[in-house]
Amino acid sequence: MRRVVKWSTIILLGLLVVIAIVFVLLPAVFASRLGVVYSGSMEPAMPVGAIVWMEPVDPAQIKVGDIIAFNPPWDPDATVSHRVIEVIEAPTLGFYTKGDVNEDPDFDTVPADNVLARVSFNIHNLGYVLGYIRQYTRGPLGFTLSIALPTVLLIGSAMRDMNFMLSPAKRRARQLKKMMERRKRSKFH
Repeated sequence: MRRVVKWSTIILLGLLVVIAIVFVLLPAVFASRLGVVYSGSMEPAMPVGAIVWMEPVDPAQIKVGDIIAFNPPWDPDATVSHRVIEVIEAPTLGFYTKGDVNEDPDFDTVPADNVLARVSFNIHNLGYVLGYIRQYTRGPLGFTLSIALPTVLLIGSAMRDMNFMLSPAKRRARQLKKMMERRKRSKFH
């Protein structure tokens, strides 16, 4: 029973570390960003609750049909992801965008300076998980409990196991204990 609990704990902690690596380190390594879809304007291509992978893009490389993430001129603090329906090259580079579900295009052009990234792909429903994790990991306590603590516990468990494996006296004591337990069981059967 102890082994099952131990391995279950190790697997759970390992999954937490893998999630941290996927959601925190991989986007940083690839200079990408992750985002969560909160609006249904791009359904079914990007449903509400999906997580999107956004890669940096040179605005000159954007073409009609690409989905871009941008800060709209009408709300510079927001991030919107819509499909490009027209590229404007003169007098300055800009884009007309539209949500796939929306009947009308966005009412303002998106200047090239407002483009943050191109949406590469999305994974349905995983955004809910990321949003849930984010709300608890923003502060130092949340970071410690969700990333640092599992990492320390995994390392501590591995060090304890290595110490046991490298110590001949501990191995002999464990073997002797198992042998005594077998003798007790065989006397009762």
